[in-house]
Amino acid sequence: MTTANRLTRLQDMFNVNRFIGQFYLVGFVTKVDIHGKPYVQITLSDATANAQLYCIDQACIYGDIQPESYVDIEAQCISASKMPYFRCKFIQPCDLSTRRISNIYKLPVARCAYPHVLAQFIELVESITTPALSDFLSNVLLNNELGFKFIQCPASLNHHHNYRSGLLVHSVEVAKQVANDKTLNKEERELGIIAALLHDIGKTQTFTADMTRSDLGYLVDHSELTLELCAPALNVLSKAHLGYANQLRHAWTCASPNARYGFKAKTKVAQLLQHYDASSANR
Repeated sequence: MTTANRLTRLQDMFNVNRFIGQFYLVGFVTKVDIHGKPYVQITLSDATANAQLYCIDQACIYGDIQPESYVDIEAQCISASKMPYFRCKFIQPCDLSTRRISNIYKLPVARCAYPHVLAQFIELVESITTPALSDFLSNVLLNNELGFKFIQCPASLNHHHNYRSGLLVHSVEVAKQVANDKTLNKEERELGIIAALLHDIGKTQTFTADMTRSDLGYLVDHSELTLELCAPALNVLSKAHLGYANQLRHAWTCASPNARYGFKAKTKVAQLLQHYDASSANR
């Protein structure tokens, strides 16, 4: 029997004959082939690709499979026909009651309105080589459903980037400008990328993916929520590198000219975040 390769990215599935992995289930639909035999069409998604697989034998299905959830799956490439395809050998629901996903690649591109921007986001994440900062970003975005909301919510309802996934588009625009700024050293660049990607993370709590204001959004401004959402990860980062944590705290509390916090931007990262944020918002 062919050994199954463990995949972390769906884009690599066509490089192997058999794989196992955990992926987001977008579709699970029963159909009938030209011979009248039923089969299940399975659609998986991660940050790198969408993929269709087929389940011919119902005996490979374990548990209650529900779309919009994570599944453990094993599949094999069948190349005997004119069109090679992947047949499901095993599928079951993941035990992810907290919906905390294992890495940033597990965010489903199928639920993002701008797949190419999600790819740019992944490139920015991969450019961060300082372990404490990389872990910090993961600790924020992989907590419950925050990452899902980040790739789906608008950046505003009536102003800039007021469309589905607008928050991701705006955040990546700002982060790319920071990343390309030649005045920054490596440390400042990585801090700046993270500060830019997460500077509006509070909007995940004040807006919804279907372009409405949440109940909390009628009571609290998004800028008040950024530190709250990042607080657990900031506490962890503080133990590894207090200077990094304090730089991010400073950048986020003076990033907006109209924020209630009265501190002026004192670091290059904070100053550039303020500048590039305004540049993206005014496009």
